[in-house]
Amino acid sequence: MNDRRRLLASTIALGLLHAGELRAQSPSGPPLSFIVPQPAGNPTDGHARRLQPGVQRELGQAVLVENMPGAGGSLGVNKLLAAPAGTPMLLIASQTESILTPLSVKGARYTSENLRPVLLINRGPYVLVGRPDLPASNFGELLALARSRSGKPLSHGHIGNGSMIHLLGERLARKAGIPLTQVPYKGVPPVIQDLIGSQIDVAFVPQSSARDLIVNGRLKVFGTTSAVISDKLPAALPISKANAGLADFVHGTWSAVFVARTLREEDATRLNKVLTTVCQEAPFQAAIAATGSDPAPVMTLAELDRFFEGETRLYQSMAKEIGIQAE
Repeated sequence: MNDRRRLLASTIALGLLHAGELRAQSPSGPPLSFIVPQPAGNPTDGHARRLQPGVQRELGQAVLVENMPGAGGSLGVNKLLAAPAGTPMLLIASQTESILTPLSVKGARYTSENLRPVLLINRGPYVLVGRPDLPASNFGELLALARSRSGKPLSHGHIGNGSMIHLLGERLARKAGIPLTQVPYKGVPPVIQDLIGSQIDVAFVPQSSARDLIVNGRLKVFGTTSAVISDKLPAALPISKANAGLADFVHGTWSAVFVARTLREEDATRLNKVLTTVCQEAPFQAAIAATGSDPAPVMTLAELDRFFEGETRLYQSMAKEIGIQAE
């Protein structure tokens, strides 16, 4: 009996109770922080806010979404990793903050090995979009325009050195042989805002962030990093089909919920179950599909570990290919 009481007390301190256990207890302890290492309006911010009420219901305690943009997302990641043991905290991020930022930001002070995914939320392609008044109507015309402006290269917006969007811009410039001026921003929303306002020329952004703007004519679309045309955005043709030199230009983005790798296995398992329950609810799945991305399949912790290890190898290799250096 004493062992059972000690286990229950430890669980309450972490705020990771089963729903059934929770209803027998009064909510206690500090709110659970859902850290988003990007500004409000970013795709991961939207996912966190959609998950918030369900996670709060299942855990029976307050869940607060906390935006911490800056330094390639490392500010938010480091807050998670520096939290005292027992502090209830989750992180929602993409491959940029979890894998690429440690390779490109000297002050990051962590590696992908310090993080563990407990839920994969969604997957989807990037789309190459441009300002509405750009004098090009398709990918071929965009390349021709870029080559004609070697004295004043087209500007490409991204969300920080070494970010996935930055790597896509650099990789396209190298493989297509076009000059691009890289312009950093603190998140996807300001990139899109400046595209709409014709302050920059082009950018790779998640399809989920741009689909409605493309459909409404506020942005031009020049291609997708998907290998096939998506029925969610048929106007975006695969860049990999443009010519043989771009045949391997197939990339995607994803969002996942992470915990510190040091979190106890039983607590990580419980979080995986709670988050999966919330993520699989019909309203949440419909909201994900409505953004133009694909809900991720249900994955166990072991499957998530294998997925993250594979993605880490993939993007570390890509960063090496581009020659990303920590700054």
